[in-house]
Amino acid sequence: MMQNYPSVEQLAEMVRLLTQARIENWLGEGVGSWRWWALVVLMFVPWFIWAKLVDKKKLLELALFGMFIMVNSITLDELGFELSLWNYPVNIFPIFPRLSSADYTVMPVVFMLTYQYFPTWKSFFWALVALAFVFSFVVEPIIGKLGFYVPIKWHYHYSFVIYLIVGLLSRWLVRFFVDIMRKHNAN
Repeated sequence: MMQNYPSVEQLAEMVRLLTQARIENWLGEGVGSWRWWALVVLMFVPWFIWAKLVDKKKLLELALFGMFIMVNSITLDELGFELSLWNYPVNIFPIFPRLSSADYTVMPVVFMLTYQYFPTWKSFFWALVALAFVFSFVVEPIIGKLGFYVPIKWHYHYSFVIYLIVGLLSRWLVRFFVDIMRKHNAN
């Protein structure tokens, strides 16, 4: 019987070749460029800012919220990249095709500070709307113009909705776990 689809071995070879091409491209065009250095700075500087501003009394709650944001950012970024919805011409690491600085640093830090400074549902919601607007309609177009991000089959208003959903869902999950913990500790 004739096979019309690639075998597991062929897929593995394609992945190996793609990874090799990414590494060669990164060594030739990415590493050491001003964009690469900007991403390296963005990978670390926000954490220093967060360390200065974080409310240490709520550290575990904020860290849990930040982890939810980080996991969602990484997952959605990987999904969008794999579906060719967008691309990142410059990466800190050649084998990770996502915008690592945003996924591991900028998104969790900014969202955690929003969670910290806007503690009620109402204030958090409106702060999140503003944050989603700025990220979607200001930051994404700017990083696109600077060559960090290339939307392929993506519109900025999709990002706006996703930022809202991820922020609200993450807050709901954290509040759910915190409430369970408080009830358990009260007994």
